[in-house]
Amino acid sequence: MRTNPADWRPRDIENLEPAAWDALRAGTASITAGPGAGKSEFLAQRASYLLETGLCRPPQQILAISFKRDAAANLGRRVRTRLPEHADRFTSMTFDAFTKSIVDRFKDLLPQAWKLRGAYRIGYASQAEVRDFLGNLAVAGPQEFRSDIAGIRQAGFLTERMGAYALEPEPREPATAVDYAVHQWWAQKYQAHDVPTVDFVMLNRLAELVIRTSPQLRRALTATYPYVFVDEFQDTTYAQYSFLKSVFAREGTTVTVVGDRKQRIMGWAGALTDAFAQFEEDFGAEAFELSWNFRSTQELVDLQHRFAARLDTTSRQQLSQVTSQVGESPVQIWSFPTAELEAESVAAWIAADIEQSGRAPGEYAMIARQRVADLEPDLARALDAQRLKLRNDDSQVGDLRLQDLLKDDLARLLIGLLRLGATRGGQPKAWREVVAALSRVMPSDLNREVGSSVDDALSTFLADLRSWFAATPLDDAVDGPAADHTEELTDVLVAKLMTFLNYDDIAQKRVFADRPEDLAVTLEAFKIRLSGAIGRIQSWDQLASAFTDDNAVPLLTIHRSKGLEYHTVFFLGLDGEQWWAHARDTVESTMAFFVGVSRAAERLIFTQCDERGAPTRIADLYEELDQAGVPFVRMG
Repeated sequence: MRTNPADWRPRDIENLEPAAWDALRAGTASITAGPGAGKSEFLAQRASYLLETGLCRPPQQILAISFKRDAAANLGRRVRTRLPEHADRFTSMTFDAFTKSIVDRFKDLLPQAWKLRGAYRIGYASQAEVRDFLGNLAVAGPQEFRSDIAGIRQAGFLTERMGAYALEPEPREPATAVDYAVHQWWAQKYQAHDVPTVDFVMLNRLAELVIRTSPQLRRALTATYPYVFVDEFQDTTYAQYSFLKSVFAREGTTVTVVGDRKQRIMGWAGALTDAFAQFEEDFGAEAFELSWNFRSTQELVDLQHRFAARLDTTSRQQLSQVTSQVGESPVQIWSFPTAELEAESVAAWIAADIEQSGRAPGEYAMIARQRVADLEPDLARALDAQRLKLRNDDSQVGDLRLQDLLKDDLARLLIGLLRLGATRGGQPKAWREVVAALSRVMPSDLNREVGSSVDDALSTFLADLRSWFAATPLDDAVDGPAADHTEELTDVLVAKLMTFLNYDDIAQKRVFADRPEDLAVTLEAFKIRLSGAIGRIQSWDQLASAFTDDNAVPLLTIHRSKGLEYHTVFFLGLDGEQWWAHARDTVESTMAFFVGVSRAAERLIFTQCDERGAPTRIADLYEELDQAGVPFVRMG
């Protein structure tokens, strides 16, 4: 039953701010908002509005594309939770995943000069490879282009030059040095190989070419997706924006972009300087700015604004919707002579605050500009002394980062199955999440036939899994089972899970990944993490918790903290070693600093360590903190 647009109300939240209501009902729109303003939540509410009112009519769909995998997964989960009946009409994926899926599905439509002869591999050229490539062209290329080729900026060649270049169905003689360099790259890296190695910029350009030269496919896409959302729009690259404009900047498609100019920290990856201004001009978009903050207390919001104003003098002051619970001095700087004392002090403080407040370890976070692996040993030892654990979300698991693995939809489903199988009752949330995920992979007739529902299939599998757990006790050793036994147990468990899910079928259907090879990467990372978890436990009911380490304090880079929030944030390394490149690009560096500062909901503690260098390299940031009245406390 459709809801009258005038009668529609938000789902699961009390209300929207006035500007959000206006943006919700607008056509093509550009929405900027600061940290904690609920940008992803706004997109979820707009999806609800369009689907429930019938403005997006069946079988039409909404396409939501994001820069990062976790952002795409988060938005998809929000909509599925609110609107399970419309979940199949909301497609949420990354830009890279969407353009790659176009190439994979429609590569036969590529013009003859760009035909793929077979499969391809995903790979990335190093800066040294780009340097050598341009250097060779500057020496051996056509005489009229050599000097201009020598002037092409190496760092921006792939992201900006290649990314903004529209491939011609029939390549012509190059007219400029850039044309020649781009043509030569494609000739050497793509057209000269039966199985080329391509990156996502190249896949993006191929996808754009497929659609531009196939009017029927273009019409089918715009008819299927009359509404397009783009999250974290400030990080949109030249290639991604070129694709968006080529495919969707036309009558009949309503595009909504959201983001924050001040959180543009992907400049190194080719993000446009000001994607919002470009979008508003090219798409005729109406601009809106949200000013409520649902994450941080007013004291933290005021501090954030000081750095926001450094990045954008027109930045609007946010109004916090959060009531402070921590009392005085929610922001401090702690200075230490050694990294060991820093780690011990931070760990002791977190342990004491957990004891007093009852908060979970996951409500605290330690973030740093870079190289968190260097900080991990001291922090892990100090937390262990306090009977707490550290989880390095930036650590590598197979070919994935731990944070990406823990947020992956397939990994979440697998660990959910193990959680339900190892415990009995008391897991209603896990049951709902697993059933929702299974409904995407199981045959649709299981939802219709009497006695053959997804719930029944799940119950049958869990009964078998529990029997196996009961018949397979773990070793009694304090350190868990031996390594060879751990690998054996991992193989058996994963085989059971894959048989139940019919792995080959879900791989071919692209339910959790765009290609079977991509799903295999996730599965291999899952097995590595699972084996490590089994090696640390004494009973099966500990398995899921050991895998996810939910009761650990996360350690992560600013880049990986983006979009996340924590009650208390320890911003580690406000010193020369962590911020050695600050003077090289002060704007980009301040944007990263702003992102880190805005992760905290109620308390923010900066740390500085003499062993990592004096803070003179970031004196301007210290001066701003001093003017804001942030206390400086010397420890030891």
